[in-house]
Amino acid sequence: MSGATTVLERVAGHSGELVLRRGPDGLEIVANGVFLVSAANAASSRALVSAAWPHVAGGRLRVLIGGLGIGDALDEAVRCERVAEVVVVEIEPAIVGWFRRYGGAKAGRVAAGERARRARIVTADVADLLTVPGEAWDVIALDTDNGPEWLVREENAGLYSLDGMIGVREALRPGGVAVFWSPARYPRFEADLATAFAAVGTTSADDVVAGRRHEYTMYVAHRGPTDAPPRPR
Repeated sequence: MSGATTVLERVAGHSGELVLRRGPDGLEIVANGVFLVSAANAASSRALVSAAWPHVAGGRLRVLIGGLGIGDALDEAVRCERVAEVVVVEIEPAIVGWFRRYGGAKAGRVAAGERARRARIVTADVADLLTVPGEAWDVIALDTDNGPEWLVREENAGLYSLDGMIGVREALRPGGVAVFWSPARYPRFEADLATAFAAVGTTSADDVVAGRRHEYTMYVAHRGPTDAPPRPR
């Protein structure tokens, strides 16, 4: 039936029930009763990564993505020729499995990237990877929740705190950028970003959900250019 939604899988996750559905726009994920992401969010999910490209120089970029969802941000990074390595961190093993089973062409491109050692999917908490000694990233893209003030997983609040933002900044190479997906503009969050980073800008992306246009904000936060540490290899 047109417009029908079908449940494909339902499992227990770290923070409650996870449901994978196929709706009118394609795949969608609900986490603990809260809508997380769907195929209708492809434009803003890709913008989470592409918003960084004009602000980082050169090639052989290292990209860290927090949150796999249905794989659009990861696919955007894999398809960028300037990216030498992209790591996506997803805390829910079921979401990783769903992407591999249902991700279609996106999953195929990521699998090819894994074979070429350009892409990795890590099942972990992204906050833990941000503190790994010796790691440094050109781009860090975070979409772990429905924005800074609408958390799906309360443990992620630390990522959006001032201390968390400073941790993100310190995980960047000098001259690198962090991008935070947000459903709206949040003055307090913007003020903390301005404290933690050398400069902060925004760009918007539009998704069309159930025939209605929704505008989302990508916060692009810059680490200042200082002497770069050695490139870890």
